Amino acid sequence: MNLMAQPWRLPAKLIAGLALLLGAFELPVACGADPAPAGEGTNQVFRMAVTASMFSEVNETDARAAMKVWILALSNERQIPVDPDPLIFRNLEELAKACQTRSIDGVGLMTSEYRSLSRTMKFDRLGVSSIGGRIGEVYVVLVRQDSGIERLEQLQGRTLNVLDTARTSLATVWLDTALVEAGLKPGASFFKQIKRSSKASLVTLPVFFHQADACLTTSNSFKVMGELNPQVASQLRALATSPELMPTFFAFREHERSPLSPQIFEAMERMHETSAGKQILTLVKADRIVAEPVSCLDSSLELLARHERLCGGEDPADRSQNEPAK
Repeated sequence: MNLMAQPWRLPAKLIAGLALLLGAFELPVACGADPAPAGEGTNQVFRMAVTASMFSEVNETDARAAMKVWILALSNERQIPVDPDPLIFRNLEELAKACQTRSIDGVGLMTSEYRSLSRTMKFDRLGVSSIGGRIGEVYVVLVRQDSGIERLEQLQGRTLNVLDTARTSLATVWLDTALVEAGLKPGASFFKQIKRSSKASLVTLPVFFHQADACLTTSNSFKVMGELNPQVASQLRALATSPELMPTFFAFREHERSPLSPQIFEAMERMHETSAGKQILTLVKADRIVAEPVSCLDSSLELLARHERLCGGEDPADRSQNEPAK
């Protein structure tokens, strides 16, 4: 059997990860026996698929506990039947085939994946997280105040740490594009060394302690670290800042309008009003979940197109010359 061509089932640990990396947007499950009918004369349940790239390290115990409370609350209060066994696909080709042959209502994926998938199928609604009133991410290149580095070109031949999560999937795309537009080389050729980590402290603190020249992270992560350690906020500064970009989300298919969709969106947008929902939102440091039109992706898709044109198709995720952060 070709395992790469088969969807694999979501184990317990990844269920927790799904709640976090879709910006705290987890679909409720009809617990107990068979799903309750979605409407008169139907037995439809809301079904989703996700790509494997959506997952990274999470606190499994906290996430599992929060998700259990949320699922039970939705089952008891709203009786929304959702397939409790989402499908995860390892490549877009197999996901596209599944969407064409199976009843899949929505897909959790990153913007770069959406760009490819949207060429063969249509989406018309998104479920995204809102943090401080912002639905996207702003990326920053940080350096020390006393480094003497005032311009991006001064980072040539120096070391860069990169926060590596689904929420930063557009970070190196933005930075590579900015470098090339300034007449410089893409990051893999521009920097002496690039180290990646999914832990913000391992990305930012080495710059603070003079162990790395710069780091690429999110403005929200920098803000949180600065609140925890005011010295970090005072000693580091943003050398370059990206526009607000949308890295990951849950997309609903245009021609697969489930009769459950209104209930799903209502539950999603009111998550912050329930104690169970607040537990999940706290884990991801999000304020609430909102529904947005696909037009909110315009600037992110335009960035991907510019990157492809300027960087000659170089894969921004290619890490063959990079090292993981220790």
